[in-house]
Amino acid sequence: MAITDSDLEPHAEQYDRLRNAAAHVLTVLDDPESEPDTVRAALTELHQAVRGQRGSAQTETGLPAQDPAAHLLSRLAYAGKVARPITLDEQAANFGQQLAAAQQMDEPGPSDPDRDVRLTELRAMIVGGLLQELAARLRPGAAFGPSREGEQLAAAVTELAAAVLDRTFVGRR
Repeated sequence: MAITDSDLEPHAEQYDRLRNAAAHVLTVLDDPESEPDTVRAALTELHQAVRGQRGSAQTETGLPAQDPAAHLLSRLAYAGKVARPITLDEQAANFGQQLAAAQQMDEPGPSDPDRDVRLTELRAMIVGGLLQELAARLRPGAAFGPSREGEQLAAAVTELAAAVLDRTFVGRR
């Protein structure tokens, strides 16, 4: 008997709460400076989610729970004092805008500071390889799971990796 999306719909909210609580526990446990009370609160939130009890969608510190399959874990977006997770798609769009803006910058004059980042060929190959690795990890599959949330960011990173590697003997054809 196969499980369909319609079978899961009544449980979608509970699944989201459980996933967010588990992601929060992993985030807290990943921080070596986490206070025992913060760890305890995250585990309590996960326990409540497993039991189906209503809990907070935010951590004890007021930060929203983040889903590593859909959000950046390293940054939050702030509107005043309210924080919200940045989705991978938002980051991809922001990344694309930043690259486009950097490419449209005027050429510096003789008195302007040099804004170019200079890389040796070896460093460019290392950076390009790391960018390719990141892109592979963001695509659906064994590393990222079945989520398609990281595809846009993976495409942007792949494009940047190609641009970096094209300036090395690895990218020359």
